[in-house]
Amino acid sequence: MWTFAIKQKMTAAILLFTVIGLVMLTNMREQRIATRISTAVTSIYEDRLVVAQYILQLSKQMEGIIAILEKEDEKTSARINDHLTDVTALNELYEKTILTDIERTNFEIFKQLCQTISRNNKIGDYSSALLAARDAGDTLQTLSSIQVEEGKNQLDDVLNMTSFSNILSYLELAILIVIAVIIQALVFASKTMMSVRKPKNENLN
Repeated sequence: MWTFAIKQKMTAAILLFTVIGLVMLTNMREQRIATRISTAVTSIYEDRLVVAQYILQLSKQMEGIIAILEKEDEKTSARINDHLTDVTALNELYEKTILTDIERTNFEIFKQLCQTISRNNKIGDYSSALLAARDAGDTLQTLSSIQVEEGKNQLDDVLNMTSFSNILSYLELAILIVIAVIIQALVFASKTMMSVRKPKNENLN
């Protein structure tokens, strides 16, 4: 019986250490997932929502350039330069964000078109500048579509991480319940053995 009792205590100790280890692993995993979610959400804000605002402002600048080029006058060149100055500032902000490969390619095309507008504006070739401005506007539409798609992908990643975390949490809870039941059974069995080992009062008369 003593051997059986020792085995019970050893089993209970192992189960308790298992619980402690499981809790520690859970905390570490939750911290990693929380960090990944935080990074993903930050990226959605900084690299998608903020960039979407940049694209909107760039689109307004291009619309202004197109409107000016469609109605040429003696102030056309100066007004185009004013818009291009704002475009350059926005491009510098855009470049500081994290770009995907396809986004980088389209953004480089947009910058080249801006340079084309600037060159043609300097020499007074407003027809060519207008064509480049319209192409630049189309490129911005492409960049806007990329933002929507990438934002959706990142949001899906966040949802997948939270879903996976919930599944693991339920699994860990089930394991803890099973371990708790086993420990309770061992305690009950130990009490039963102790009651069996108690000496019975004998009638000496």
